[in-house]
Amino acid sequence: MVACFSTCGGVWKHIWKRMVLMPVRFTKKGIVLGMLTISLSGCVSLGPSRMAADRVDYIQDLSESWKKQMLMNIVKLRYLDPPTFLDVVSIISQYGMENQVNADYRWYSIVSGNNGGVGGYSKFSDKPTITFMPLSGQKFIKNLLTPIPPAAVVSLIQSGWPIDMIFSLSVKTVNGVNNSGVDQSDFIRLLQALRTLQLAGATDIRLDKVKNKEAVVLVISDVAVKERFRAETETVRSILKIKPGISSYRVVFGSLARSNDEIALQTRSMLEIMLDMASTINVPEQHVAEKRVKATVQYSGLDWMQTRIFSGSKMPQDAYTAIRYQNHWFWIDNTDINAKRNFALLMILLSLTETDQKVAPPGITIGG
Repeated sequence: MVACFSTCGGVWKHIWKRMVLMPVRFTKKGIVLGMLTISLSGCVSLGPSRMAADRVDYIQDLSESWKKQMLMNIVKLRYLDPPTFLDVVSIISQYGMENQVNADYRWYSIVSGNNGGVGGYSKFSDKPTITFMPLSGQKFIKNLLTPIPPAAVVSLIQSGWPIDMIFSLSVKTVNGVNNSGVDQSDFIRLLQALRTLQLAGATDIRLDKVKNKEAVVLVISDVAVKERFRAETETVRSILKIKPGISSYRVVFGSLARSNDEIALQTRSMLEIMLDMASTINVPEQHVAEKRVKATVQYSGLDWMQTRIFSGSKMPQDAYTAIRYQNHWFWIDNTDINAKRNFALLMILLSLTETDQKVAPPGITIGG
């Protein structure tokens, strides 16, 4: 080998350059590029890049979980199963990213050859922590059993919600006119007249001063309606048995008014609203036959007032929200606008009843 090297030195010199010198240059470039890459990646923060995507994802999942929880409890009430609520107290999402590169080059004799290596790793971690708190005790009683504050009902109407929809869902009686029972004809006629006047801009519920005190007042403007909506104004006054010669009526909380210039408004509790929705669920015939649940009574109100909840053995394809209970699926159809609107209003009313929160609302912390 030595003799060959001495006589063919030019050839071996060329081979030596190709085998040794060129790899050294390439390895140096690789090391420099690798270190540069790691240096650049170390300058990038995960927080800002993940904020937009994760915020939307958490909002969607949190909203969907609230809908499923509400639907689950409505179905459970129909089966005489007590409702259970879990509040989301906090959402903490922590991210971590580690990068490392190492390179070495060992130069030996020509006989031994040369070897080297480049290695590294990249590690990404996502550690979400979600804290739940069961709704129980005094807070459970307040949120579910206390009637909805009349001020909340007024606020929804003032914000543009249809008065007939708000009353049908949240009001129990108006001046003794019941929103339940076999005969709801007077209540339905009242809602239709109030909605017509609301669309015409001839009625309003607002906060006003009565005898130097702030009170809720229902205003029926005879000037605005003129003769076109005279029938509706007379219908409202006739059903509620209020004085026809005035335009402002004080709204009080209760079932019966003390005088004909008052309107007594008794609101429902969240539990009553949920029970009313549960009563119209289309339960499986198998469960009725097995006496797990009573058969559904035919709905006597207006079609748009009903929140249709379907059931079946197979998972629905296009559902607004769906849950599985006792080996059957229960859902609200995604194309049922009235049911979706009523269900959304139910969620809003639940939020409005939470007047005494000792726990901070859900917080999202992203660390990285």
